[in-house]
Amino acid sequence: MDVNNQEEKIVNARRINKMRWIAGVAVSVLVIVITIVSLTLNIADIYNEGAGVAGLGTLKMFTTISNVIAAVAAFMCLPFQIDGLKKDKYKLPPWIVTLLYIGAVGTFLTFFIAITVLSITQGFVIIMLTRSNLFMHTINPIFITILFTLIVSDSHIRFRSSFLTMIPVSIYAFVYFIMVFVVKAWTDHYQTNTYIPWPLTLLIILLVAFGCAQLLRLLHNLMNRHVQDRLRKYYLKSPDYGFPKVSDAVRKLAEVESKFYAEGDDIFIPTDIIALLQERYQASIVPLDILYDIYLESYIESLKDRNLIK
Repeated sequence: MDVNNQEEKIVNARRINKMRWIAGVAVSVLVIVITIVSLTLNIADIYNEGAGVAGLGTLKMFTTISNVIAAVAAFMCLPFQIDGLKKDKYKLPPWIVTLLYIGAVGTFLTFFIAITVLSITQGFVIIMLTRSNLFMHTINPIFITILFTLIVSDSHIRFRSSFLTMIPVSIYAFVYFIMVFVVKAWTDHYQTNTYIPWPLTLLIILLVAFGCAQLLRLLHNLMNRHVQDRLRKYYLKSPDYGFPKVSDAVRKLAEVESKFYAEGDDIFIPTDIIALLQERYQASIVPLDILYDIYLESYIESLKDRNLIK
């Protein structure tokens, strides 16, 4: 029974990847809708009684800015996610993943500050569960964190990318402290100078933001490793590719991939998967170039059989 269950998991690895992508579309849409609704309520000052900042003033809040960045990133994900479902290709461009990383860190930082410092000073219920705070301090950051760490986990995030997430935080911190303590056009709505001197507050915020970036990067990369391990296991052990020769397995791969071809698409050779099949059959004696040719010939032949090309 255990063997059968394990085989079933291997067989379904690719299907699970597709389900992950469908969940990504759903969560991206939720993030966009929640952000638009919350922003509208804040600007119109609806369902916002007792808020320290309302109307257009909410646009100067880092909570609003970080949620908008995350919503833009989620919106940018959608075309690639939908196209990926059509073509069975589950990998976003690196720049989209980086943008989502920036948005996730910003919203997670607001969540962390809200659930700790602001909840202690102003009350947990008010900060996390009432008014539009429920959406921008709690629900949206949770959804965005799930989207980035558990769903959009098809790329490995390098350490140097962490510094990109600090750009919005650093710019906002600079503008905030200029407007509050130099120009004095804004009130200190984040109470940065109430309990400790504001320069120390600035340093702490930047350190916390960088810590949030490392935590989300760690979670994302752990999930990425899990996804890659499952896909690797699929191509190395699945009975779907259990043929006598590696050439037969490559032809099967080409047949499967060709089903997602649409007129005008480029034909890409999945070199990483073909290398896995070569490893599975211990066929290092067969040059990869030959396997690439077999794949391409089989792919084109499959398209001709379905009258997609002449």
